Amino acid sequence: MLLENHHRRPTLLRWTDYLTGRSCTLRIADTDIGSSVAQLASRYLTDVDPRSLADDGMILSDQAATLMEIQDVSHVISEEGALLTLAPGTVFRDGVRELSPHETPRRAAARVRDSEVGLIDLTIDRSETGYTRNWQGFNLRRWERSSSDFQQFVEGSVKHWCTSGSDEVLALNEHRSRIRFLEAISRSIWEAPFENYSRFTGSRLRYKTGDEALSSIISGQGAICSEKVQALKFLTDRFGFESHYVLAGPDTPGLLPVDRLRHILDTFDFRGAGPAMRFWQHMALEIVVDNERVFVDATNGNIPFMFVRGAELDHILHAENPKPVTVRMGTYSEQFYYHRAPAELARDLCYAMENFIPEIDLVQVFDNELGLAITPEFLVAPLPYSSDSDFSVQSNLIRELAGPNSLAFHADREWRLDSEVGAQFHDGEECAAEKVLDSYEHLVERYNLFEDEQYEMGLVVVRLIPD
Repeated sequence: MLLENHHRRPTLLRWTDYLTGRSCTLRIADTDIGSSVAQLASRYLTDVDPRSLADDGMILSDQAATLMEIQDVSHVISEEGALLTLAPGTVFRDGVRELSPHETPRRAAARVRDSEVGLIDLTIDRSETGYTRNWQGFNLRRWERSSSDFQQFVEGSVKHWCTSGSDEVLALNEHRSRIRFLEAISRSIWEAPFENYSRFTGSRLRYKTGDEALSSIISGQGAICSEKVQALKFLTDRFGFESHYVLAGPDTPGLLPVDRLRHILDTFDFRGAGPAMRFWQHMALEIVVDNERVFVDATNGNIPFMFVRGAELDHILHAENPKPVTVRMGTYSEQFYYHRAPAELARDLCYAMENFIPEIDLVQVFDNELGLAITPEFLVAPLPYSSDSDFSVQSNLIRELAGPNSLAFHADREWRLDSEVGAQFHDGEECAAEKVLDSYEHLVERYNLFEDEQYEMGLVVVRLIPD
């Protein structure tokens, strides 16, 4: 029901970012009822400070934070972090219908508690904007918003890992101090959980930017490899270190297929892309400190902490004949080869995962076989099934993976940790266990949405250390 003739009722405006699913609702001034899409976008998206709206009672504080996040992803940003214009190619929709900038959007009836209000429901569609982010300006905005938390993380990391001379390390005046500084913040990121459960609990971010990954780590949760790399680069950029992305994958000794990977990012044509995509299954960082290069892999997930300098770095990152690193994140070992990567390629890969792959949260859990949590002792993963026979097939696959190394496991049709190995996981990783249990509802909802079928979801726990 439309409310075109009921201007006295308060009117709410809901912005939804189509690519990330972020959504916020605010109240508009009565004088703006009947405004065009372009006018609403100018007054309540581009040329507005959400904190001022909150101070004026036009938006709730948590919704103001979301509005700032939507501003960050939808606008061209200057090097100094100022919002400029909406990204070229952005369109607005009412449902599936595209609206012209000069069109007055529909104002429908809605109820908030016991009151009837008007609602203008607009979707911001950035599907055709391409890889337009100014990373320097974007990260500057994100740093300023939570600078005290980020600074506290840095200082706490240095004081924790540098038991002597932490003040000298934080001053960054000498080469040795700068090396120790980088090792300290890298170790703190490595120590954070390697997990996917935070995609389905709390803010339910499908894929985290560097600042979001760092905030997750600060809160006691964690991130996966590429998110941790972005968190580390977010910090190294802030403190003036030159750093470069490194891509890696299992059994990829050849040259990085840059052109093929670029083609995938530009076209999303995945036909025959499997061999090339193995090269970017993993990510690390190379940092330059006073002309010395340091290779850092701060992933965890049973990949050992790597802070490599000198000749060993040259072996690992040799352009034509890189030395493999043996890792075992799950039930079997793999040979990872690391390759220096163009910055644009790596950043666009992260941007694509954040924006252009709507099921990226499920891809990381299921397609990439990372499950919900990997700790030194346990792998915990969801087990979708549609029938008893389907569950048996899934259980047998786990048995085949665990068998060669005599790893104990339990696959449960229910979402619980009632087995012996499940209880061991809960006792040893209580916080992670509770987060895994809390992720059930949203995970099942997301999985069934993309499969377009109704699946049950069991839980498997594998103990990675043989009895």
